[in-house]
Amino acid sequence: MTEFNAGEVDGVGGKLTSYDGRELAFDLLATVPLHGGAAYLERSSGLADVLGFVPTDKATLQTTVRPNVFALGDATDLPTSKAGSVTHFEAQVLTENVSRFLADQELDGSYDGHANCFVETGFRKALLIDFNYDVEPLPGRFPGAFGLPLLRESRLNHLAKLLFQWVYWHALLPGRDFPGVGPEMPTSGKHTVSVPD
Repeated sequence: MTEFNAGEVDGVGGKLTSYDGRELAFDLLATVPLHGGAAYLERSSGLADVLGFVPTDKATLQTTVRPNVFALGDATDLPTSKAGSVTHFEAQVLTENVSRFLADQELDGSYDGHANCFVETGFRKALLIDFNYDVEPLPGRFPGAFGLPLLRESRLNHLAKLLFQWVYWHALLPGRDFPGVGPEMPTSGKHTVSVPD
């Protein structure tokens, strides 16, 4: 239920009431609170929008309010998830573009909104999703035809998630790239889904 401004939750009675008095019954409530940018961005005159996010070009990561400022991750108003993988992929384009900007060269407009995420499903299983601005998560394999299963619960994905925690802290965070996975979403190994007319 979108556009429902929760005002009160009755957990025992299983009822959610909006500020305008509408009511919804529920068995399990999974809610996403309003997400906003950091307070210091709101205090930087003209840098952030009304929600505290920095208006950012979705392909170059250059802000639309100041050409000498680039943004990534939770700071941006981009239509991406606020996930670590997004920030990692954005960083590869952003660092290239800061160098290009300082050298007075044309900016790289290749960031496509690439994001991926493991979703723990319990019982030592997980899903893996991979998507971008234009492509919803698809079934198949990641990062290619012989990779991890996409959109399918598996023990392999759970083990990969556990391994990825080590890779994140010991390889990605120190600034190393993950071989074969770049800022552009790979299409190899994915199955397109036909939508009936």
